[in-house]
Parts: sequence; C-alpha cells; structure tokens
Amino acid sequence: MTDLSLKLSAYLDGELDPAEAETIEALLETDQAAQDELDALLQAQGIAQEVFDAELSHPVPFDLIKQIKETPPPARSVAKRPIWGAMAASILALMIGGTGGYMLRDQTAPVQTAGWLSDIADYHGVYAGQQRHLVEVGADESDHIEKWLGATIGTTFSIPDLSDLGLTFEGGRLLVANGRPVAQLMYRQGDGTVIALCLQRSTVARDDQPTFKQSTINGFDFVSWSAQDADYVVIGPGGHPDLGAVAAKAALEI
Repeated sequence: MTDLSLKLSAYLDGELDPAEAETIEALLETDQAAQDELDALLQAQGIAQEVFDAELSHPVPFDLIKQIKETPPPARSVAKRPIWGAMAASILALMIGGTGGYMLRDQTAPVQTAGWLSDIADYHGVYAGQQRHLVEVGADESDHIEKWLGATIGTTFSIPDLSDLGLTFEGGRLLVANGRPVAQLMYRQGDGTVIALCLQRSTVARDDQPTFKQSTINGFDFVSWSAQDADYVVIGPGGHPDLGAVAAKAALEI
C-alpha cells in the first residue's frame, strides 16, 4: 500500500490525531485522486458489511469458536495495518461474544467510516425517529436558529425554503462531528420522513462551483458538497429518490 493509502486507512479507522485528520480532510478537499481512493475504500467496506451482515444469523461451528478462543491475538502494527484489520478484529470480537459462544444473533459488525458523515449518520439514526423532540429550537424561531447556530459553527447561513419539494422546516439543533460543531436543520415530508441538512465550517475555503457527491453510510443516503467556508450534507433514508434535488435547492438558498 502507498503512504496515502495507509493514511486513509488510518483515517477511516479513527487512528489519526486531530492535526493529522485535518491534514487528510484538507487534502480530500483539493485532491480528487485522494477522494476517489477514499470512496473506493468506503465502497469496499460497504460490500464487506453486507456480506458480514448476511453471515451474522448463521450458526458458527463449535470447533471454530474453540480455535478462535485458543489462538493468541497477533501482534499489531498500527502504522502498517490495512483497513481490513479493524474489520476482521470486529468480526472476531462478535464471534467470541456470540450467544453462548455458538451463535451470532442480533449483532452488527461496527464499521468505521470517514469523517463527519459517520457522526451525522449516528445522530440521524437517533433523532429522525423523534416526534416531539425532533429539534432543540422550533421553526417559529428561525431567526434565532440562524444567529445561534451560525455563531456557534463560525459561518453564516440562511434556512432554505424547501416547501416546493414537499418538505416542511421543523427547526434546528446543534451537533458535534469530528470534534467540531455542526448545525442541523430538520425537515419533514408529508408522510413523516425526516430529511436533515447539516453544515460545518470547512477547514479549506472554496471559490469554485460545488461538486455534489453521493454516498451511503449505515443505511442512510447522503448528498454532500462544499462551498465557500462550509461543508454541507443532506441526509435521508436509503433509496430516497429526491435527495439530489433537495441538495441542489439547498445549495442555492443556504
């Protein structure tokens, strides 16, 4: 593996210190080849995750469990360990900790994913199912949301009106991703589906036209982009057909 591949693997595994992580994030903002390699690693992780999930309900032979328990763990070398090392370790832990040591049930293999999108996916998984407590500050205080969250994350914004796309603004809340504050604006469709628009001050200022990138993490679809001094992402349930249109409209109005 190249030095960049090792760095990206360590970034995905959460093994870089904050300064190194910021250096990688700045590189990803400007180097398309690096971003493509990161996307390839994420795609490979997603494929592996699907395979592992399919295997979780299968019985594990007793002899294999016994062999795993009796085999001492190999010496680790963080600097040289590829991304698959963390994934294998996660699966090994699940196999040893299965029900009675024989079955793997109701467990999912944790897969590290890149940057703030992983944190956003975790938050969305919690908050999207809320009704009364979906947001911290309601839509009736939109001016306050813009001032409060804008001052907190360090960049100004306007709350996009996405009503022509069938989305009603519900309000906002403050999140933390990659150790930095994130403004989360929550919208709801008529059927109750929650779509979130999140923004965070970028480590690299951009003057060019935004490039929209699609990804899927933990069952949620994302459309992300960067513009001026901020990074943006729209998140919704997997397979949602209109996230691209939501992102395009949000990018114009925010």
